[in-house]
Amino acid sequence: MSNVMLSEAVHTATIHRDDAPIGQSAQFHLRKRFADFPCCYRSWSRQGKHVYLHGYELSFDIEFACAETEPDSEAVLNNRVLKDVRTELRRQFDHTTLVAADDPHLELFELLAERGVIDLRIMISTGMQASAAWVFDTVDSIVFQATAGRVWVSRVIARESRNNVITLTAEPPV
Repeated sequence: MSNVMLSEAVHTATIHRDDAPIGQSAQFHLRKRFADFPCCYRSWSRQGKHVYLHGYELSFDIEFACAETEPDSEAVLNNRVLKDVRTELRRQFDHTTLVAADDPHLELFELLAERGVIDLRIMISTGMQASAAWVFDTVDSIVFQATAGRVWVSRVIARESRNNVITLTAEPPV
């Protein structure tokens, strides 16, 4: 990724995760898009207008992987698990305000939440990399528990706009 910031540039990054299930290789993959998550956040430590509250409609393309499908349906994941994933993504990102745990105005945001002005979520960081990592970890935990480890998350593509896309993958780079 270039250090030069152009107004119309597309910013993409691919980050490799080394925590795919050891000794397993995926034979089957399922990709699902989870979209329509209007979310507000601020990046207090960045320069420019990102210090102000701003929002995007976030979307996440999640790839699930497994060596064996469900015996009764030959599916990678059943609809109940996918519904659980969508519910958790909605809880975190649908009409919520994300603020970093180290934001110097965190107490003000907590007061706004207490008074019912915002639906606050405190995260380690509010950048797309941190959101992608949160989705990866959270969804991987959901599918691991629901499938007794048969399915894992192999890739998350997080978008805040067409110009800012983060890919987080557990598979070795090709």
